[in-house]
Amino acid sequence: MAKLSNQRRHPTLLVAKLLSLATMLTLLLMTSAAYSSSVRFESAGTYLKDGTYFLDSFASVDLGSEPVQALVNGVNLHFLVEVAVHRKRKWWIDTPVLERRLRYKLYYYDLTMHYRVEDLQTGDSTNFRSLAAALRKLGSLSQFALIPADRLNSSRRYAASIRLELDHTRLPGPLQAQALVSRGWQLESEVFRWLLN
Repeated sequence: MAKLSNQRRHPTLLVAKLLSLATMLTLLLMTSAAYSSSVRFESAGTYLKDGTYFLDSFASVDLGSEPVQALVNGVNLHFLVEVAVHRKRKWWIDTPVLERRLRYKLYYYDLTMHYRVEDLQTGDSTNFRSLAAALRKLGSLSQFALIPADRLNSSRRYAASIRLELDHTRLPGPLQAQALVSRGWQLESEVFRWLLN
């Protein structure tokens, strides 16, 4: 009875709490929309030089707030680039000629306040003062030797494709579970395709 009379005497308190809750939810929705994660290929193409097809590509990578927060708190982020060449077939599914998986690691040094992108195939790494510069490097391939021309039949048609994603399997255990359900961790591009020849 005392509870009921308190609520009747202070309806403004209840209204204020509801408004506060609604404001917090609105801010959370606005924040998640403003800092959503995305990966999108802007361009990709191949050219023939000295008997080898080389690949140049660029993907726009926006980590979003959750992965950025994890990164600056010491979590290394691993990325996977899948590149493929397929023989085009008119009446059947395309035949794979080449499939490569390239792995990269992005991490942050708190002491010196810089980011590093490491190519896990070669061990080469580059330091960056800003996250934006590190993400530009992470999203680009330049003069990548894709496939020798003599592996392809000149009378056939071939297509190439590329895809980039955050490798959830390399996240720490608790974050792996969160990455499965949170849109903020869904960092995966669509497959970008083009004709090789």
